[in-house]
Amino acid sequence: MFALLFGSIGSIVETSELQRRSFNMAFAEHGLAWDWDVGQYKSLLVKAGGVARIHDYASAANETVDAKAIHDTKTRLFLDLLQQAELEPRAGVMDLLSFAKDSGMKTGFVTSTQKATTVMILDKLGLPEFDVVTHRGLGLPDKPDPAIYAYALEMLSVSPNRAIAVEDNIDGAIAARDAGLAVLGYAGQFGTSALGDITRTVNDLGREGIDALQTLVRDMA
Repeated sequence: MFALLFGSIGSIVETSELQRRSFNMAFAEHGLAWDWDVGQYKSLLVKAGGVARIHDYASAANETVDAKAIHDTKTRLFLDLLQQAELEPRAGVMDLLSFAKDSGMKTGFVTSTQKATTVMILDKLGLPEFDVVTHRGLGLPDKPDPAIYAYALEMLSVSPNRAIAVEDNIDGAIAARDAGLAVLGYAGQFGTSALGDITRTVNDLGREGIDALQTLVRDMA
């Protein structure tokens, strides 16, 4: 049995601009004169985890903040924006997911974001049901720690050497790699070319993604 695991929100849907706006709105609510422009936010995405991102940014600016409280506010604001947004899966996501299911593969959505965010995104996208879905409420460490991938594979009863992860960011790709999975990189709107330094990348998950998946599965067989 093989498994295909989508490893982050950004691997299935483009929400980077909504996320950036939510952060800036949260900063304003907390009385911070921070404003992350597109270029700055893109550079900050190299590290996974919004709380850690806020904490590191504050430390670099020699400011003391309650990173978790700010991130909780950001999550609330993001959910409000998400509820109003018209979302579509990223190019080829539906094709690759359907191909995997038709091929008898297990599927998963392995994210450490808040459960409410995960549920809303999956409801709005109308994707085929995943066999396992993770979220922050499980209490697992953020990527690049591989624990969340180990958990998902245990739930699926699939060994790491028979699983492929789709990731849009470096920390996620490292987490999947360190858990023993093959990784397919699919950088998003604010993604980085450095993803290609640690994994094979594709520009879409349709024909190109399916071909790459078939090659990886063949190599594992």
